[in-house]
Amino acid sequence: MLTNVTSPLQSSMEATSRPSAQRPTHGWPTSTPEAQGLYSATLAKTFDVFLDYGVHSIAVIRNGVWVADACKEGIEPTIPQDMKSVTKSVTSALIGIALKEGKLKSPDQRLATFFPELENDPLKSKIQLKHLLSMTSGLSWDNDQELSSNEMMQAPDWVAYILNRPAQHEPGAVFNYSNGDAHLLSAVIGQVTGMTLFDYAKSRLFEPLGITNVNWSHDHQGITIGAWALALSLADMAKLGSLYLNDGQWEGMSIIPQSWIRTSFMKRVTLNYSNGTQGSYGYYWWTKSLAKGLNKGSRKELDIFYASGSGGRRIFGIPELKMIVALTANSGDVDMPESLLHHVLQAVRSNKQLSENSLAFEQLQQAIQRFAAAPLG
Repeated sequence: MLTNVTSPLQSSMEATSRPSAQRPTHGWPTSTPEAQGLYSATLAKTFDVFLDYGVHSIAVIRNGVWVADACKEGIEPTIPQDMKSVTKSVTSALIGIALKEGKLKSPDQRLATFFPELENDPLKSKIQLKHLLSMTSGLSWDNDQELSSNEMMQAPDWVAYILNRPAQHEPGAVFNYSNGDAHLLSAVIGQVTGMTLFDYAKSRLFEPLGITNVNWSHDHQGITIGAWALALSLADMAKLGSLYLNDGQWEGMSIIPQSWIRTSFMKRVTLNYSNGTQGSYGYYWWTKSLAKGLNKGSRKELDIFYASGSGGRRIFGIPELKMIVALTANSGDVDMPESLLHHVLQAVRSNKQLSENSLAFEQLQQAIQRFAAAPLG
């Protein structure tokens, strides 16, 4: 568990009296689950259930307080892990910051403004930044066995490879998940700021949030990879979730405009999932409604937002519950992260402090130890 402040093992009374801090630049405050309205025993069961599902680490935060975490041996909440496509959600945040600073004028700006070679193409000339952000550029991108991504990585110039892809659809008409779209936005940021996306992120996003232990790779031309290759710690994943949960505000500063966060969550594409549920895609952020309220058996829906990376990397935000659930995993089960979230939500019993339960809290500590000792999937 995080130990930046007094451990909840030392004094449950001290934990329950500790004020919440929703913008933990220099570290997360901690408390028992009961102090934040959750059952320790239910979280213990969750950690036990997901011992063998390829989950590497889990963190539960409520009211700006670190409630619990479970990490496999060798993985710590403060050690960076590969984010895969969670990276795209950070790219989206940086586009919003660039708009706030006037580096970019509007999501309606045409891509040809930055790459004039597109002007003579009847379809490519119509691509706007908002089409890249919603994966509706119309550019051909083959995701079967990551064919196009692999070809791009083997190309001497990634941006040129993407721009030379055939235009298959009118921009804005068809959703097609594309790592190329996200990488083009990184190249655009490089043009308008004179900085790599990584350097821009460090000065405008990471440093204000106290994120210092971070890595982000680049292509052959030194352009930060806009689609993947960001490495963040579990604790810093939770910071990003908290930033979005708090409408872009951080210690009195507006890091990301509230309007951009709301725009990012707007339904651009409706998606039907294999488990029979439906969700939406905005500007590199996903949204969904879950049929789970505070009480067991409740049919009330909870709206969530999340950043998603392959293998089960997620930053879930549940605004109504003032809650963040972050996890990293290497799982082939695409439904696993949402299933894990449902289990965590079963632990939420109140918006108020619950009575401390030392026996249940000890059960939670034992479950955390079992999780750590289980093989890394």
